[in-house]
Amino acid sequence: MEQQAEVKEVGGKDFFTDLLESFVIAISISLFIGFTLVVPNKVEGQSMEPTFHNAELLLTNKVSQWLGGTDFGKTLGLDYQRGDVVIFDEYGVDYIKRVIAVGGDIVRINDGKVFVNGKELEEKYLPETTLTYCYSGEIAFLEDNQVKRVPEGHYFLLGDNRGNSKDSRFTDIGFVPRDYLLGKVFFRYWPINDISTITTGEFIERDITTSD
Repeated sequence: MEQQAEVKEVGGKDFFTDLLESFVIAISISLFIGFTLVVPNKVEGQSMEPTFHNAELLLTNKVSQWLGGTDFGKTLGLDYQRGDVVIFDEYGVDYIKRVIAVGGDIVRINDGKVFVNGKELEEKYLPETTLTYCYSGEIAFLEDNQVKRVPEGHYFLLGDNRGNSKDSRFTDIGFVPRDYLLGKVFFRYWPINDISTITTGEFIERDITTSD
C-alpha cells in the first residue's frame, strides 16, 4: 500500500492558525521579558544632566533587583554598586539617580565635595566643575559636613545634575530601601544618535590627609 505524504496548503486555514500561534508566542515572550527582565523608561526632567536628558528613552535591567541580592547574583556581580544608574519608586513616582553609597558606607558632603568612608570621590562621569552641596532646614536629610552611615539594605542616591536634583539629600527621599529599586539602567535607545550601553560610572577614591 502506498504511503500518502501529509502537506498543509499555504494560504489555507492551517497557515493562518500557525501565524496566529506564532504571534501569540511572540507577544507572550515580549510580556515575559517586559515584566521580569527588562522595562522601558522615559527620562523626565534635568536631574541627570549631562548624562541623560529630558525625553530620552532607556532600558532598565530588572535582573539586578530579582537576583542581585542573592548569593548567586552577588557572585555574578549583578548586585547594585557605587556608580550604577538606577530607577526607584518613591510614593508612586519613578526617579532616576546614581548610586553613591551602599549599606554600611559612611557618607559626608562638605565644601562641594562628596566623601564615602572618609575618602573623597572624584566622579569621572561628572563635569570637572561640578560641586555638590547640601540643603538646610526641614527639607535637609543630610546637612553640610554631617556624617551618616547608610543602613544595610539601603542606598544613598544622587542625581548627576547636583544643582537640580531631588535625591537622598532631601528628607522625603533619604536613604532608599532596596525594595524601592526597580532595576539598573543599561541601555539608551532614543534619540538614535545617542544609542549607547550604560555602564557603571567610573570614580576615584582619594585619601584625605588634611582636615576640612
